[in-house]
Amino acid sequence: MFRILFLFVFTAALLSLSGQSNMAHAQSYHTLANGMQVVIHQDQRFPLVSMRLFVRAGSAHEQPGQEGISHFLEHMVFKGTHSRAPGQVAREVEEVGGHLNAGTSFDYTVYTIELPAHEWKLGLDILQDMIFGSTFDPQELSQEISVVLAEIERSRDNPGSRVFNSIQSTLFHGTPYAHPILGYSDTVREFDRNDLQNYISRLYQPGSMVLSLSGDIDLQPVLNEAQRLFGELKNRNAKVLPSPVEIFIRDRSVEQRVSVEHGPWTKAYMAVAVPAPELSSPMTAAFDILAYLLGGDRTSLLYREFKYEQGLVDQISARAIALERTGLLYFYAGLSPDGVEPFWEGFLSSLADLKEAEFTREHINRAVVNIEESIFRSRETLGGNASRLGFHQLFENDPRAEEKYLHNLKRVTRKDLQEIIDSYLCPDNMAVSVLLPDQVKMSGESFINSLARHSPQTRDPDPQARDAEDKAEVIDLGRGRKMVIMHDRHLPHASLSIAWPGANSLIPYDHQGLPQLTASALTRETEDRSFHQIQEFLRDRAASISASASRNIFTLNARYPASYSSDILGLVAEIILKPTFSPNELQRAASDQVAEIRQQEDRPLGYAFRHLFPFLFSSGSYSHLQLGEQEFVLGVTPEMARSFWEKQKNAPFVISVCGDIDRHALDRLVADLSAVDTMKETVRGDFSWSEIKTKDVVLRDRAQAHLLMVFPVPGKEHEHSPALNVMNKVLAGQGGILFRELRDRQGLAYSVTSLLWQSTEAGFLALYIGTYEDRVDEALKGFKEIVARLRSQSLESDEVRRASNLIFGEYHRGRQTIASRSGEAAGLLALGLDLDFNLEMTEAAGQVTPQELKKLAVKYLDLEKSYLMRVLPGN
Repeated sequence: MFRILFLFVFTAALLSLSGQSNMAHAQSYHTLANGMQVVIHQDQRFPLVSMRLFVRAGSAHEQPGQEGISHFLEHMVFKGTHSRAPGQVAREVEEVGGHLNAGTSFDYTVYTIELPAHEWKLGLDILQDMIFGSTFDPQELSQEISVVLAEIERSRDNPGSRVFNSIQSTLFHGTPYAHPILGYSDTVREFDRNDLQNYISRLYQPGSMVLSLSGDIDLQPVLNEAQRLFGELKNRNAKVLPSPVEIFIRDRSVEQRVSVEHGPWTKAYMAVAVPAPELSSPMTAAFDILAYLLGGDRTSLLYREFKYEQGLVDQISARAIALERTGLLYFYAGLSPDGVEPFWEGFLSSLADLKEAEFTREHINRAVVNIEESIFRSRETLGGNASRLGFHQLFENDPRAEEKYLHNLKRVTRKDLQEIIDSYLCPDNMAVSVLLPDQVKMSGESFINSLARHSPQTRDPDPQARDAEDKAEVIDLGRGRKMVIMHDRHLPHASLSIAWPGANSLIPYDHQGLPQLTASALTRETEDRSFHQIQEFLRDRAASISASASRNIFTLNARYPASYSSDILGLVAEIILKPTFSPNELQRAASDQVAEIRQQEDRPLGYAFRHLFPFLFSSGSYSHLQLGEQEFVLGVTPEMARSFWEKQKNAPFVISVCGDIDRHALDRLVADLSAVDTMKETVRGDFSWSEIKTKDVVLRDRAQAHLLMVFPVPGKEHEHSPALNVMNKVLAGQGGILFRELRDRQGLAYSVTSLLWQSTEAGFLALYIGTYEDRVDEALKGFKEIVARLRSQSLESDEVRRASNLIFGEYHRGRQTIASRSGEAAGLLALGLDLDFNLEMTEAAGQVTPQELKKLAVKYLDLEKSYLMRVLPGN
């Protein structure tokens, strides 16, 4: 399984090129009512059928503490179902001459069955049974844990796997791609039946699956059987397509980017990687070609220089690995220990001196021909067809994906290669991993020094220009409108946020949910483009546009490669000025919103937070159900959405842009929006606190209870806000008082924390605990005892220092992405706050003393003024 796993990962950039071919007439695409996609490729060359079930559930979807569960589940589905004993699945397949397997990658898991064509029904039945009928017997689970632990150990014995995992953890640090697909020994040891069932419930949704078949089969019978076996499956969670992740390798020190490890090796092994775009990026083809030219075969530049001419390496390769949300350009070399130093210096020098002139048109054509050939070879087998068609339907949702990729491949120019060289292949963008034999006395210092010496960061020709990039420029556009410009050219991308004050403040009480519904429908269709045209337009440019409504701000966000600034900002103007809110698209948006409402109502904690604001506030915009009620949402008409949007877009907006900014394109957007009238009145949130202080809700067939004790506090601009933030951090998190006291010491909770919510006008500090049905009174008593202690005793200085440090760290971590910075700036100015408001609050939090927090507790943590909401289990 591990071999197949790495085959999928390392060939993703090539295998992910599926679509219609010269046999396009024999393949068809279908979607079941529950969203599951079925791809059928009819090929009568062989009396066989190949099946793939792709699930968008891989290691990048795993939650902290469950690293490796995707791969472990892939093992366990072979270990017995409700209708088949352990080993019976494999036995039934092999008895008819078939073969089955599975593989896990970062972004997906795939289950594979090869059978004689006339046994296709057996294959579909087994796929459905093993995925959704597995029993996860405790004895089998315990045995398989030992198997996977051994697999983890074997991977560490493999130099290639070891350096890749090291590169992965360094390059993808802080992202869902940072941990190994196999997971860690400590997490795998703890897996149990509930973990597996919960994981399936969370991610194994029919809307996130593609069933792909290729072989001598008939279309309609296969479709009918797929409907019978899979059509009744339900989507328990809303389908959310993940956004690209940003890689901040440049922000890490050179010491953090280099790993040197000694071990029982006879050779040395080196891996170097730089970030690369995600799978859907239009740059993928150029990266593939550059990787081929640098290390794809024996004619490649690195092979010629370091293997053929200098004889410094035994092997050397380069490959572009495109994942769903990010990617990497990966270099790997095996060599004798005495060649490490000259190779390392030579490698860095070669990349530093690399220019497009190294590659002629003939070189590029050779790369194109060989990449094309690898794609065409995948069409030879039924398994290759089932794999490529299923993979791309899952991630591209476009039958023409392969055709588009091949078209892009042939259009790659030397200028495109130079752009990658300039933007990506620089030493301060590199992660490095080296394995050396024990007897080699080299340390990491020589690698670090070489990398630092070649880094452009050691040369700072224009520090004033760099400092200018750190400063935000605020431009007054008149009529209450503003624009914020924040240059950040680390990556050739930009993020735009437009914020309007208003949202719930603009609607009557009986229109709750309308702002969010309008936001969802706004980006779906314009007068000039349909939903599918917009989606294709964005996907072709690796861009995204979304809108959302909070309680007092309406926001539109866009993220895009800088080279497409004009295209994307033109579409943003079109969305704002020419939305249609057509009945069909509005109804689709309404259905999605109702599904989200139902999910919240089904989950006790979701129910609690959905109804918290209407409980706390008796009137005004804060008292609204953010998503509204189902009946109203489904009854919203296009006229209602248009009327709300007409009022909302006339509020004085703030445009904020961060990244590699095309000022001409931005100025055109501003000019387009200047025609919109501006409302004269100031939009402010309004509220009245409720007179009712307690609320109990009983939900049937639930096992846990959820308690929220809420204390009213002032809004963001109040002088006590910094101290309130510190108080929240003192209470919250695994190191906080609530967790230590109520979970660790008393064992009252499986989940406990605090949260602080503040608008400009109002706020609250809430204590939350998820506890057991028979310990509700103890949990409530625990809350009261902690509140009494905070009111009567000063906290230790270390406790306060920990809290202020958390605030400092969270502020700076939260601003790493260009999207976070553009969104922060737009939101602050739209609320009438200064651009540095959050920074000032963070700095002020560092000055809060234990004595201030005691006074704060006495003033605000008053049980007589608190609200209590309990969601309790019942029959």
